[in-house]
Amino acid sequence: MKKIKNPFTEKDSSRKEYNCFGCSPFNEMGLKLEFWENGEEIVAKWMPSKSMEGWLGVLHGGIQATLVDELAGWIVLLKKNTSGVTSSLNIDYLKPVYISKGEVTIKGKLTSTEGKIAKIECTLLDGEGKECLHAKADYFCFPEKIAKAKYHYPGIEAFYE
Repeated sequence: MKKIKNPFTEKDSSRKEYNCFGCSPFNEMGLKLEFWENGEEIVAKWMPSKSMEGWLGVLHGGIQATLVDELAGWIVLLKKNTSGVTSSLNIDYLKPVYISKGEVTIKGKLTSTEGKIAKIECTLLDGEGKECLHAKADYFCFPEKIAKAKYHYPGIEAFYE
C-alpha cells in the first residue's frame, strides 16, 4: 500500500482555514483520517474511542457514515483528479461496530462514472476484519478548473511524494 500525502496540511496551502472534521490533523474534535492507495482501492484505518459511542460500546452510526463519506471524497480527489460534493450516500449497517474490537478499516473504490457523477462503493471492517457496513455514494464532481479555482483542489501530483 502506498501512503497518500495530505497536501492541505502544507504551509503554502490554506492551512489556517483547513479544519475538516474527517481528515484535518488540526481539528481537535475530528477524526484525523489518513489514507493509503492499494491499487484501485483507497484505504483508511481509524481507532474508535468511547467519545464516539452511540449505544454502550458501539460506534455511533453517524460517525460510521462520516468515515465512509470522507473516504468517498478522497476517492474523488485521487481517482477522478478533482473535488466534489456528496449527492447521495446509502448505507447498509450490517453489524454493530464494537469499540472494544479496536482499529477499524474503511475501504472504497470508484465503480463507475455517469456524466459528472462518480459512483463509489465503501465498506467498513471492524477490528476483527468483519464487514459491518456497506455504502454506495454518488459524488458530484466539479470540472478540475473549477475545483482548483473555488475548492482548493491542489492537483493530483500534490498527493504523492
